[in-house]
Amino acid sequence: RLCIAPWSGQMASHTTVAPAELVQTLKKARVSAANDQPWYVWGAGHAELESAEVASIGVINVAVWVEDSGGEARATGAPRGITCGISYLDHMVDQLTAHAQLRVSVRTLVAGRAVEPRSNELAAEGADQVLVRLVGEALGSALKQMLLSGPAANSNLDVARHFFFCAPLDEAFTEVQLGFGQDQGGAQVSLAPYGVYPKAGRKHIGSFRTALTSDFFTHLSGALGCRLVARKVRGENAHHIVEATFKSFARCLRKAMDDFCSFDAAAHSVVLEKPRSAQKKRATKETSIDVKLDLDPKPKGAQGNISTGIATLDALFRDIEAASGVCLQAMCSGDLWIDEHHSAEDVAITVGKALAEALGDKGGVARMGCAKGQCNNAEVLCVMDLSNRPCLCSDLRFDEEMVGDLSVEMICHCFESLVTSALMTVHLVQETTGSEKEPCAGDLATAAARALGAALGHCIAVDPRRAGAVSSSKGTLSK
Repeated sequence: RLCIAPWSGQMASHTTVAPAELVQTLKKARVSAANDQPWYVWGAGHAELESAEVASIGVINVAVWVEDSGGEARATGAPRGITCGISYLDHMVDQLTAHAQLRVSVRTLVAGRAVEPRSNELAAEGADQVLVRLVGEALGSALKQMLLSGPAANSNLDVARHFFFCAPLDEAFTEVQLGFGQDQGGAQVSLAPYGVYPKAGRKHIGSFRTALTSDFFTHLSGALGCRLVARKVRGENAHHIVEATFKSFARCLRKAMDDFCSFDAAAHSVVLEKPRSAQKKRATKETSIDVKLDLDPKPKGAQGNISTGIATLDALFRDIEAASGVCLQAMCSGDLWIDEHHSAEDVAITVGKALAEALGDKGGVARMGCAKGQCNNAEVLCVMDLSNRPCLCSDLRFDEEMVGDLSVEMICHCFESLVTSALMTVHLVQETTGSEKEPCAGDLATAAARALGAALGHCIAVDPRRAGAVSSSKGTLSK
């Protein structure tokens, strides 16, 4: 039985908040008050669902409140926290807080009694399926009510629109697509097997049955009124696979919300008070390197001098610089009379360390991004997270020894050294373009560099709505 309860608090349907006002409200002083571009703040949504009698348990009642965290809290009467009755599900729903920039509250009653926080009392088989479906449907209904409080109500939900996002978590990443419009509906969830130990995948993560992930998203998308496709691209760890899916959904939802109100977070990126730049030097018996990196160059689009002694490496870093919008200067004098190995590796390490230093604690940045790069018949997808957990996964199909004056094995090693030193999680995926001919190594490397640069540009953009806060449900990133 579904009951979408009327909102009992004050519904602000068309509110704008300027960054300076938000900084004052949240007492965050790290965003430049000079930027006065407003953004839309959505209203709120609330839904309650109740099950039929569940054997040996009674009636289960789930209530969900959601609202845009870009403005002041308005959810009158909403409890704090997320208490579903299965703690792992609490943790997954909480991903919407950091990654969809929403305030989410969930309260569960069993036979009229409130479930305690950190509880797994509804994990018993049978009751867990009822609970997961209730939470998914209530969350979808609350989200739809929130969307109908704003620009999406002006027929936008009836216009066919499609959104896509990939979120990585170490070795795993999933993609989520959301489709809105009159002909949209239903869900397709392809995440199994959940891990590789055992080969058939895990049946439980904590007290949560992995098979219920599909139930959750099916009921959520049905209530939200959208078509949802969730697909595992890579992943050997069940926890990572499911969490990456919830993060992808949250990011994709925020992407849709921004599109509905014509807000481009990257275009409204603000400048933090502390300059985001770094200089790193590295000197060994093999190389002498000087790197300067500015994430917010003035004028915008300014380019630095890149001269490593290896023409192919220079070209790849110029592609990364151009696609990301940073200004990079990299000078190297190395033992090229031996080979290019030491110079290429040390430059990549130094650039990566400069990037990590320039980003600082990563407060206020978008943190996650995905982008494609092309060169002739080569196309590469880069999925990136400024996670502080270094990991590079790549399926680029190189089959040549050299690209100009740089060996292919060193191209791969440079990507790995850059990602590791910058403390990033990066996935590179060679896309199928329809061409019968495999791309040459040079085109593939160039496409990868452009994709990496474009994804980096998305990740380092400062979202003014975050008011300097780190984009993480933990409140900080691992160190």
